[in-house]
Amino acid sequence: MSDSGIIAIKIDLFGIGSVRANIIRHYAPFSADAILNKMPFVLKGRFSFGAKIYWTLPGLELYKGHNSKSIKIVEKGDIIYNPKTDELIILIESTEFSNSVNKIGKVTENIEFFLQKKIRNGLGTKLSRVK
Repeated sequence: MSDSGIIAIKIDLFGIGSVRANIIRHYAPFSADAILNKMPFVLKGRFSFGAKIYWTLPGLELYKGHNSKSIKIVEKGDIIYNPKTDELIILIESTEFSNSVNKIGKVTENIEFFLQKKIRNGLGTKLSRVK
């Protein structure tokens, strides 16, 4: 792992472009480490039901529970892991979840790619470390 606890990652939206982000381990170290250990991985992403509030990557198979820093209110650009549904979520708008989630990082560049008209449910999304 990184000495600083901040690990740069790249989120490739196939056919759209790349989003840059950081995994920040001190938010939720067990969830962050489990995701980092799975990288690189590709999952089919989709928007939240209804409004386009977040981009979700279901089926991570992490099953890491809540920690002492779990939160319900999240901000635009946050990357969270929802242990209740086992999905990685990238927030496009600030919102509040009904259950506590583990914040694991923050988008640093190109969050607007999630708002493009050509992005559709089922789009291949690859997460990998930046070298």
